[in-house]
Amino acid sequence: MKLLSISAIFASLLASSAASTEGRSTAKVLPVEYDNGSDTQYYRIQLPKALKAGEQQTIGISFSYLKAYAPLPSSIRQDEKQYLTYDFSAFCQSAYVTAKQKTEVKFSSSNIPDFTTIGEGRLRSRPARVRFEFTKPVLHVATLERDIEVSHWGGNVAFEERYDLYNRGANMSSSFSRVKWQQSQYSNPTTWALKELKFPLSVGSADTYYTDVIGNVTTSRFRSNKREALLEAKPRYPVFGGWKYPFTIGWNANANSHLRRTESGEYVLNVPFLEGPKQPEGIEYSEVRLQVLLPEGAENIKFYTTIPESAITESTTTIRRTYLDTVGRTAIIITAKNIVDEFRGREVIITYTYPLLAGLRKPLVIFLSTLSIFVAGWVVGGLNVGFSRTTRK
Repeated sequence: MKLLSISAIFASLLASSAASTEGRSTAKVLPVEYDNGSDTQYYRIQLPKALKAGEQQTIGISFSYLKAYAPLPSSIRQDEKQYLTYDFSAFCQSAYVTAKQKTEVKFSSSNIPDFTTIGEGRLRSRPARVRFEFTKPVLHVATLERDIEVSHWGGNVAFEERYDLYNRGANMSSSFSRVKWQQSQYSNPTTWALKELKFPLSVGSADTYYTDVIGNVTTSRFRSNKREALLEAKPRYPVFGGWKYPFTIGWNANANSHLRRTESGEYVLNVPFLEGPKQPEGIEYSEVRLQVLLPEGAENIKFYTTIPESAITESTTTIRRTYLDTVGRTAIIITAKNIVDEFRGREVIITYTYPLLAGLRKPLVIFLSTLSIFVAGWVVGGLNVGFSRTTRK
């Protein structure tokens, strides 16, 4: 077991961490008890096997965290270049006596006007900053609410996602000019405004929709074939730095793509914890709330997720009532914080049983409801409602 030390500022925004030995991700990274009064937080690296006396082991450690960049200057004109700063420690904090370190920082841009120069000296934590040009939006989702509803009768799995998205890039120092924006689009230049979001969906997805607070957004395109299903959604307006854009997307998928039945009669549902837009600039999430609605009457429910336990803040089951439900459906709710694109491949696996009588409940409710309407209509139609005139003497 080894200790990894991280600045408390980074630890509060830590999205994921991993350790590998011999190129394989076999070591576990587990948090040590959090100390609010310390500037340094520690994580325990659990090796797959104990080292013998005098034996050496190379460990590769990787981690990612949210809000790593800040715009400088914080406000620019619509046609100006955007520059971001990355603040970090030139020397990695270590829980052990360290004789030598080498820090290498890589950026997507070669336009780096400013950076901190670190001279020779004794190893210790030393702040450093690099300022670089960034020609893309800095996308951040404050909250993502992701609902998944499973229907056995329809053979369908319905998805809906509600985003509270905004661009953390440089704010605009002047009013937005639609004319200037349209003129610049003829040459298709790089821009730090968000123009398009691409959602790769599971093969066979259909019935997509895309709305915002105003209503249906028609600036979208969906293509689907045997190899892919892709929703290209263009916001109603270009999202510049400091601008928010809440929106909703949804689609249906064939149940066979996510649901299977075992020989013992148990159902196994496998859905991604996170799908979301796949952007070249990446995207980060402060909080993701997943709700999975199982068919009414599902029993013996168990669920498992490959999301790290350190990221999960809530994991519960409850009852939700939907249209024509009698006892309600079981809802599995998983909430996680500080999520990045690396979590796109993480799964949520749910197993349950579905008795025959539970499957017949909804058709029976529909039949009885329809029958009661006809009976009520027949009774009302058979009444003799009228007025008679009586003569008084």
